[in-house]
Amino acid sequence: MARKVTAVLQEEINNNDDWTKTMENQGMYVIDVYSEWCGPCMAMTIYLKKIKLEIANENLHFAIAKSDEINVLERFRQKSEPHWLFFFDGKLVNLIIGADASKLIQLIMEEWNQYVKFKNGEIYKEFIPISKITEEEKKRLMKIQNYEKQKMRIGKMIREKRMMKVRERALKQFSYSIQMQTCVMFFPHTVKYIMVEKPLEEDAAELDEPPEPVMIEKRVCEVANSCASKYEELIVIEAKEVKLTEESLHQLFFKEKEFLESFSQELIDELLSKKVYSVMLSMPTVKHDTSSEEGVENSTVPIDLMGVIEQKLSTIIYGDGSPLNPSPDSLADVHTAVNEYGQKIPSVYTPRNPLSKASALTILFYKFCRNNGYVAPQPPLPQYLLIFDINKSNKVLPTIEDLSDKIVYYGFFRSANPENPKLLCKDPELLDLYGMDKIGKDATLVLSVLKDENDKSLLQFVDIGPVYVSPDHEEGIDDANKFFPYNFDEMDGEIKLWLDQQAHRNQEDMAGEYEFGEGEEGMIEEDYSSQDQQQDSPK
Repeated sequence: MARKVTAVLQEEINNNDDWTKTMENQGMYVIDVYSEWCGPCMAMTIYLKKIKLEIANENLHFAIAKSDEINVLERFRQKSEPHWLFFFDGKLVNLIIGADASKLIQLIMEEWNQYVKFKNGEIYKEFIPISKITEEEKKRLMKIQNYEKQKMRIGKMIREKRMMKVRERALKQFSYSIQMQTCVMFFPHTVKYIMVEKPLEEDAAELDEPPEPVMIEKRVCEVANSCASKYEELIVIEAKEVKLTEESLHQLFFKEKEFLESFSQELIDELLSKKVYSVMLSMPTVKHDTSSEEGVENSTVPIDLMGVIEQKLSTIIYGDGSPLNPSPDSLADVHTAVNEYGQKIPSVYTPRNPLSKASALTILFYKFCRNNGYVAPQPPLPQYLLIFDINKSNKVLPTIEDLSDKIVYYGFFRSANPENPKLLCKDPELLDLYGMDKIGKDATLVLSVLKDENDKSLLQFVDIGPVYVSPDHEEGIDDANKFFPYNFDEMDGEIKLWLDQQAHRNQEDMAGEYEFGEGEEGMIEEDYSSQDQQQDSPK
């Protein structure tokens, strides 16, 4: 027989033999199924004792069953929540999942009343094959699956949000390199392909008999031709067709989400199944002549043209309107198509600001962008954020130096508040210049360390005793973004600004001393002159 843990409460069922013998016993069994790695639900024993005393009947039994060694309980081995199985004379009648004490107690009482009626022949009880997945298990499985899906969706949204910031930073930097260029894209329905006769080569005229005509395919886009006549001084420097993917489509309209969201599913399908025709334009190079300025001879520097070409082409395409609402009689309005359902379909798009222009160019003319210095942004690597009290800097900094290839960023902050981080500095030497009295006792050293094999780098810092460590490497990315935003490299910090102010004051003081010296010298000269006059005058 199965041996007992206590004389009055839960029997232990550890293997197949114990299980078989238990199933041969008469009475109602409530069995807590567990795995070795998780253990039985000990928190419920106090409630089981109470029920046992209240019912006080030898036919009510409680047991714990170790699923690891019992074949019929194999499907419960990887479950972290307790599974309670109810048996009438060795036949499964019900199952409940979880550690909800009130729910378990209520079900035990209900099933006990059912068991009494069952034994008295008052009711018929339908048994459940032990191998069958119960409705309760199906509900729990669906709940877990829905939770995992929701978790994946949230994770995807978080990663996309992170990448949006990283991408925006890269595009802002790149936009300075392409101030002279922009682009215009024509939707697939504006492009047609016709067969035309291939032109004869130059030496073909010398032949006695002309060769048979060869037909070739030619791309025709009347909307592009119509727009080209309005470009004025803008120069077409490249034209090409591009096949979009779902990802590149969203990146193309990076800053024009409302425009993209207005597209019908049919238009989206067309954009993903056919190529778009795009044209890159440029303004003539403009130089600012500084030869007449003092100290500069025969020198020219480019003037700031940020946003100029985008505004110029946007006016040509949309008038005073926008992609969603182009001005009446503008090129975008005139060439708007209408489908069989009466829906308006855009035919042409041009970005309206440097950021959206940079985004469009990297999709439509990637080779050009790469040749002009664009580096595609990469997603942030898994990392942990650690926060240390400032007084532990002498222990943390040597470790940072030893693991420099694993450190993403580090800096000294006025406090550990992630919602309002205030950078003091990035250089520990500046702390001494500033003085601990100005730094304050709440100052912290914050660092972000990359995840590596078995988290070896992380553990070296943990041994020093941080006040905070990210729960996992995914949340660590979000933690790091709060203290080390995309423009962290450009941030100076409070101490650097203080030093700059001090240097400026010193310069002003020196200038003031110099002016005072000149005045003093003038007073001295005036004093000597007065003395001479006094000596020459009659007494």
